[in-house]
Amino acid sequence: MTRTALLTLGVWLLGTGLAAAQGLPEGTFASSKEGCAKLQSKTPAELGEGLDFTVLSKTGVVGYLQRCDFVSVTAHNATSWLATAFCEESGYSYPDLFAIAQKDNGELNVTRLTSQQETYEGAADDSSANADDLDPSDADRDDKAGTDKGAATGDQSADDDEQNAYVRCDHVKQ
Repeated sequence: MTRTALLTLGVWLLGTGLAAAQGLPEGTFASSKEGCAKLQSKTPAELGEGLDFTVLSKTGVVGYLQRCDFVSVTAHNATSWLATAFCEESGYSYPDLFAIAQKDNGELNVTRLTSQQETYEGAADDSSANADDLDPSDADRDDKAGTDKGAATGDQSADDDEQNAYVRCDHVKQ
């Protein structure tokens, strides 16, 4: 009886995980168009050190010396999801969180929590900041250029969008 209950629970948990991942778009996505071209003739494992891009599928994310398996995927709506993952990289294991949104052109915009934490930690560790840098009264102005910092941030936001964009790979080696 106990074995039957455990088996039933295991099958239910497996089914729940697979059902949750069903919301993600079908196919394989790469962080660059060049990556898609490489995936036509080789799998990520076959690429080895030549895997200089990231691959996303319904099961997780693969990069050079890194693998993240999606543990659960929750749909926000028909075009955006939140995925929790368990990642392994160079003998180090850690949890991660992915925000995935499908753009109108079919590309995916993927944001990772670990990437954001590294950015924030790096900014917090910058000991070169002086008191003038911390003055919020000039937060909206760039003294040298006389321009709005919001405009400069908008350019960086566009760069971030390109960096986080994943393109659908039509033909990949299985």
